[in-house]
Amino acid sequence: MKLWLFTNIIFLLVQWELCIANILLPLQATTKLVSPSQHPHQLSNTYYLNTCPALEVIIHQKMEAWFKTDPTLPASIIRLHFHDCAVRGCDASILLNHAGSERTAFASKTLRGFNVINDIKAEADTRCPKTVSCADILTAAARDATVLLGGPFWEVSFGRKDGRISIAKEADMVPQGHENVTSLIDFFQSRGLNELDLVVLSGSHTIGRSSCYSILQRLAKPDFSSLDRNHWRSLIRQCRWSSNLVNLDVTTPTAFDTAYYTNLQMKKGLLSTDQALYSDPRTAPFVNAMMSQPFLFTSQFLVSMVKLGNTQVLSGPNQGEIRLNCNNLNP
Repeated sequence: MKLWLFTNIIFLLVQWELCIANILLPLQATTKLVSPSQHPHQLSNTYYLNTCPALEVIIHQKMEAWFKTDPTLPASIIRLHFHDCAVRGCDASILLNHAGSERTAFASKTLRGFNVINDIKAEADTRCPKTVSCADILTAAARDATVLLGGPFWEVSFGRKDGRISIAKEADMVPQGHENVTSLIDFFQSRGLNELDLVVLSGSHTIGRSSCYSILQRLAKPDFSSLDRNHWRSLIRQCRWSSNLVNLDVTTPTAFDTAYYTNLQMKKGLLSTDQALYSDPRTAPFVNAMMSQPFLFTSQFLVSMVKLGNTQVLSGPNQGEIRLNCNNLNP
């Protein structure tokens, strides 16, 4: 049954690839879907089959428990995963907590969910000591977070090792909501991701919140050609303090849907980087496609998340380590 389901998922993804090629012909040369079955190096869906067979159950149960305690945490886990993969690949370097690490960077100031990963790691090590990497836990936790929010499920390939290098200034290169589209495209392409991945992964802003600090410049000098006046007034009221939080999706902030893209059409994107995706000719066709075809968004989201999770991973025999504590390098 599982094989039949997976085969049909692959078939549907191939059909959507053909659909996108027809819809977005001008960008066909630079954009293609990638099957979620593709993974680099030593990653495998059965990596822990013999050494920690209960891992996925552990992660799912822990994520479900944390979600009941704080419904805002899943969105934070997805963001934490992106910030990890965006710097030196998906190697859990964002979790290291020492002077000058990525975690101490300004761009990481509002990241949350570290305690969730620590909790999962502790349980995994109780059942399977010194076996499961923090990088694998964070990647699978992001998948389960997506499912808990109503998003798609995908198989996670395991075998990532934890990195030993974590530098704050590199974390500050992660987009922070004010870059232009060219900078965003360059950033994504340098990590093996394309314009379609940029638009689709930005769609994770269908849930979660941002600090008002990220939009202060946009509110102070509004460009009403790309910002709805009523939305601007509402944000001004909500952002009396830069530390206040506002919903990334103004219409359905707790639902994993395509309202994020509809908001862009109505000039109600929160971050300037979000709104710019609708006005730039390189990304606007993708926004329109996701907005008009919800199933296209959910099916492509899982593909782009697999690509993100397989970015620049450490999986060779002499690469990285299995961290004993996600916050610290091994002695």
